[in-house]
Amino acid sequence: MRNHFLAYVVIGVALFQVPVYWAAQNKNPLPSVPRAADGHPDLSGVWQPGSDKPGTWEEANQGVGVPERGQGDGVRKGANPPYQPWAAKKVLEAFDRRNIDDPVARCIPELDLGAGSLYPNQFVQTRDLIVILVESRHIFRLIYMNEKHPEDLDPAWLGHSVGRWEGDTLVVDVTGFKERLVGSKISTDALHVVERFKRVDYNTIEYSAAVDDPKALLHPYTITSKYMLRPGTRLQEYVCENNQDPEQFEALDKKGLVTRENNK
Repeated sequence: MRNHFLAYVVIGVALFQVPVYWAAQNKNPLPSVPRAADGHPDLSGVWQPGSDKPGTWEEANQGVGVPERGQGDGVRKGANPPYQPWAAKKVLEAFDRRNIDDPVARCIPELDLGAGSLYPNQFVQTRDLIVILVESRHIFRLIYMNEKHPEDLDPAWLGHSVGRWEGDTLVVDVTGFKERLVGSKISTDALHVVERFKRVDYNTIEYSAAVDDPKALLHPYTITSKYMLRPGTRLQEYVCENNQDPEQFEALDKKGLVTRENNK
């Protein structure tokens, strides 16, 4: 199991049902992609983002629940925002302060966009609603199928998601974000993301995210990644209420010890 001091989440037996893993070394071909009652690919199950290794969590992560060094770097690509000068300056300022002002350091959620390989994601799929439960920070996403964004959206850290099927690809349009004007990931209320999830085989979802923010970016960019099926994995309780790192970094900063030179 993953090395976190966490308790198991108890939600319901049905919520944790996942397809049986078909071992990669099995000489028989993989089962076909399962289909939901409406004929679309069934994404239900527990998945690991930023990986390309099949198997249980232990089998794919060195047996101790930790991804191999550099694993995410090889799978997730394109996550280099082309910032406008004012936003790039803020990112540099955050680097100088070791990112102690980043909202995530304060337990604020963010859209991971195919990242977060240390923590599993659970997909719960129905015809009208797809739910993504993310172990990290107890995030949950609600993807409303075949609907439009409300006109009276309240800005949210994860935005508002509506989905549709284009053939066998789930396309998710996300808008209505709160601004992030501190930290290493700058975005404004103009942020717009279009995600694509395609289950290409029994074990793999191919993922992409087209990201645009005309107020903070010079031009749109695209992130690609993969999600791998992790049979037998259950989400655990993640408590983000006693993160002492920001206070420690603040103390270092007051002593003049947090500088870009120190990181060279």
